Amino acid sequence: MPLPLTSAISAPDFATQRLWIRPYTLEMALDFWRLLHKNRARLMPDFPDRTSAVKSLEDAQNRLRVFISQHKAGDLYSFGIWRKEEGDYIGDITLRRLARGKPFSEVGYYLGAQAEGQGYATEALLAMTRYAFQVLQMESVNLRCADTNLKSQRVAERAGFTLLKKYAPVAQDTPTPQPRLIHVYQMKKEDPNAASL
Repeated sequence: MPLPLTSAISAPDFATQRLWIRPYTLEMALDFWRLLHKNRARLMPDFPDRTSAVKSLEDAQNRLRVFISQHKAGDLYSFGIWRKEEGDYIGDITLRRLARGKPFSEVGYYLGAQAEGQGYATEALLAMTRYAFQVLQMESVNLRCADTNLKSQRVAERAGFTLLKKYAPVAQDTPTPQPRLIHVYQMKKEDPNAASL
């Protein structure tokens, strides 16, 4: 029997062929902060809230406390991505409900520069999508990325997501620069690609 949509899910580690995907604990704060610190300039355009909010180890600890609380509430499921063989933290993948208690979600992820181009993002995305459908009983998973983020677009396509739409966000108090076009991808639980997860 599926779990109620509003219940908090106890999130154990789960694994792929090469990765551990682990819910955050406070002990992970140093690794979390170091990766953001080393990759701040390249992550800032796509993750401005995360990069601007985590500037110190104390900020990282506070952010992880928020993640842990949100995880328990069933609103946001944040995981660190670790390579099995090397044992190192290489990135983050997060699934959030688009509305409280509803079975629709959005996934976001990033990797440190040293881990890009090796298929880890696709591997983690497939695992998180499977988790969304099989454990959290989501009906759909969306993924947004900028028009200029060709790597993320390729990850979405390799994972079997379908381009749903493109839109330009409404500018917030800044007449320039022009907002970047956003691509929205989606996979639904009943999609043929979802069955192969």
